[in-house]
Amino acid sequence: MGLERTAKQVDNELDEMCRQIIELMDDYYSNMSKLQHCIRDGCVHLAKSRYLMGHRSVSDLQLPTSGQYTARSTVVREEDTTVIHLACNNDGDDPIKRFGVLVPGSLRKAQEGFCKCVEYSIEAAVIKAEMEKVQKNFLSLKNERNQMTNVVNKGK
Repeated sequence: MGLERTAKQVDNELDEMCRQIIELMDDYYSNMSKLQHCIRDGCVHLAKSRYLMGHRSVSDLQLPTSGQYTARSTVVREEDTTVIHLACNNDGDDPIKRFGVLVPGSLRKAQEGFCKCVEYSIEAAVIKAEMEKVQKNFLSLKNERNQMTNVVNKGK
């Protein structure tokens, strides 16, 4: 009798993990959809900027080729954990200044869109890491359940 109750508890835990995985998958795909929209909007605004300022004014020629570049944000992973987050540095270089003093609003919107893309990418990575952790626990619990079933079948 005690074995059946334990098996039922394991089945309930497996069901709960399946629910968690489905919720995480839904969060992941909605996050990826947001990321897709941000990339598309950023590219459209960048194209508008190139049209307004000229294709030579908005190109890879403005990228830094020498000297040290200080990023405005970096991805940080906490020690001994899988937690990652975005750390902002207000003293970092503003890349939009490389395009001049008076830049069109579409270039600023493109920058904002691509900054959002970084945030959504980090969220997606965190969700994916959580999914992998739940999946690993699910597989180990499923193996435990299969061993319980094998013990019951051998006893018959």
